[in-house]
Amino acid sequence: MSTQPYQRNYDVIVIGAGVLGAFHAYFAMQRGLKTLLIDKDVFPQQASIRNFGLIIPSAMPPGIWRDRALASCEIYSELSDLLGVHIRRVGTQYLAHTEAEASFLKRMAQEQHDEYCPAEFRNSKETVQSSCCLNTDFCKGSLYFPNDLQLDPGLFFRAFINWFASSSDCDYLPKATVVSVEERKNHSQIKTADGRQFYAQQVFACSGADLQTLFPEIYAESNLHYCKLQMLKLANPNHRMLGVNIASPIALTRYPAFLNAQFSQGVSLELPDEALQDRGIQIWFTQNEHNEFILGDSHEYSEEPPTEFLSAEIESKMIDYAQNMFVNLDFKVTDRWCGIYTEEKSAGLFQYSLSERIDLITGIGGKGMTTGPGLAKENISRLSI
Repeated sequence: MSTQPYQRNYDVIVIGAGVLGAFHAYFAMQRGLKTLLIDKDVFPQQASIRNFGLIIPSAMPPGIWRDRALASCEIYSELSDLLGVHIRRVGTQYLAHTEAEASFLKRMAQEQHDEYCPAEFRNSKETVQSSCCLNTDFCKGSLYFPNDLQLDPGLFFRAFINWFASSSDCDYLPKATVVSVEERKNHSQIKTADGRQFYAQQVFACSGADLQTLFPEIYAESNLHYCKLQMLKLANPNHRMLGVNIASPIALTRYPAFLNAQFSQGVSLELPDEALQDRGIQIWFTQNEHNEFILGDSHEYSEEPPTEFLSAEIESKMIDYAQNMFVNLDFKVTDRWCGIYTEEKSAGLFQYSLSERIDLITGIGGKGMTTGPGLAKENISRLSI
């Protein structure tokens, strides 16, 4: 972390050190702009670290969002060596449970012409052989994307912030709550709860779910809502190796890449049970660097900030579904947590210019890890200062 005294004037101030904020600060610093990154915690504590750490261009449709995802893959890969944080190219396998789903995925593989996001259809036998624990009776095939990445988000952001905050071009101010952002004649003014004031040519407010507190009137007029997810860590006493990140067939009815492909093929896949739809349950099964299994997640939407209480019912439904997908696993839960983020209901991103010098950026939803770095690079490249 920066050991220099904080100055009062900066080129860029970024509020929030999650994935959007940290990368806006990083690319501002890369441009040689004197930057201040402010966060209310010592390190990010919310949705940016409470996730699978997946970077999955496979889930993004061709176009701007996939381009951002592919750019993010390059950015993470470059930073991985620099920070000493391991990034794994384990790939993603999207399962089919019915013959209709298998047929859909096979045709999707045939029509996937993106050399940077290649896909391979695997039949039932090939799918089961690719992992240690898939249920033969469940799997009718899969679509495999070998270039998808995974990292430990907690380790990454801790190392990332420590690294760039030690640069002479960036200061990091932790445990500071911003209480006001105001436009002045030739600059913007930031005030923190402890009475400090800072000035900048450009401010990016990337405070995620805290946007409602800092800009309540703007939030009230936005098309944002909250999303709460739940995740689990499972025991792995037999030290099994998953081999690939696995998504349930529910993903085929949730993610834009698959929804667009359904439209182009003129098919409509069967939706999951209503009980799963109501809680937005989409089963992912991954493995971290300690060989622990991670299972999730759910998506509960609300207009008001949700609590961090965990639902036993959601946990039970996730485990029940996963037990149909996998065999010979210990489903003993060793840890459980939730994450809360905002999502723009229609556009998938909330970018609002409060003034010429103040931009609000949030509402990227569950694709922040996958596309946030690419988006931040775009935004900073357009700065005129």
